[in-house]
Amino acid sequence: MPITDFNGTWKAKSTDNLDAYLTAAGVPAEYWDTIKSGTVTHEFSQAGDSVTWTNSGNDGRSVTNTFTFGQTFSETGMDGKSRQTTITYDGGKLTSTCADMDGKGTQGRIVREVAGNTLTETTTFGSTTAKLVYQK
Repeated sequence: MPITDFNGTWKAKSTDNLDAYLTAAGVPAEYWDTIKSGTVTHEFSQAGDSVTWTNSGNDGRSVTNTFTFGQTFSETGMDGKSRQTTITYDGGKLTSTCADMDGKGTQGRIVREVAGNTLTETTTFGSTTAKLVYQK
């Protein structure tokens, strides 16, 4: 199950309901511009079901996590916080699920899929969902 289509630099093209999501998720305002208009770099290296994933932002922040598909691990987010996350890959979709995103039991989920040079992320925090579209 190679996920090389996710590699590369992705620039934000459009968003839907992003401000509501960022507010609900408690993302500090100083990160909003980077999330909305910056570039995100996803770099993957894969050995079987074990994947190392580095995310970098144009603000100099970078984080690297290693996981095995279907196994819960301690993921460090771009905000520096650690969360128990499970990542699966099925049908070309990379899905991250976290049972407790905020320390209060609120579930979070991000479904990513690539079609050509477009990466679409549908991200959910509790009952709030946003859609982000990136171009390579």
